[in-house]
Amino acid sequence: MKERKNWKDLFPTPIYTLASFDIKLPRSEKEKTYYVLKSRNWVNVVPVTKTGEILLIKQYRHGIGEDSLEIPGGIVDEEGPDSELTSVIRELREETGYATDPNKIKLLSKFSGNPAMFTNWSYSYVAYDVEPVHDVEFDEGEDIEIVLKSPKEVKRLLLDGTIHHPHMAAALGIYFLLEG
Repeated sequence: MKERKNWKDLFPTPIYTLASFDIKLPRSEKEKTYYVLKSRNWVNVVPVTKTGEILLIKQYRHGIGEDSLEIPGGIVDEEGPDSELTSVIRELREETGYATDPNKIKLLSKFSGNPAMFTNWSYSYVAYDVEPVHDVEFDEGEDIEIVLKSPKEVKRLLLDGTIHHPHMAAALGIYFLLEG
């Protein structure tokens, strides 16, 4: 592994920090400065109801300036052996009001946020037998609509580009590869 030296946090924001580091290029042996976005890890979850429907959420995304159909997810708040699972349980509850037995939540995969420019990882889970247990608890600025779809409908939404968030599409793709 190449050694990254002289890390500098250049521009911190609440979501990520623009940072730089120096690295020696293998062919030329020259040192070059690279820029990355440091961020906490992310999680998302494919929530499956007892009847087999998949729970999606529709929410406005400022980056594209329009609604996006996704699965619940968010930023991992703390570090530790169960921090991703704890964050999945929290995001599912806050964004949808749904929950399940934690033993029915399984890790699907771990993806790089974007290996060219992000330092973090995105963890995808599936939660079986989710059901509504209480009111939603949106973060400030969130306005989420819950959408229940059959697996067949979700596959169509993936194929026609309606579900276009790459981390959500990857999680759903892995889920369908495993579940059929």
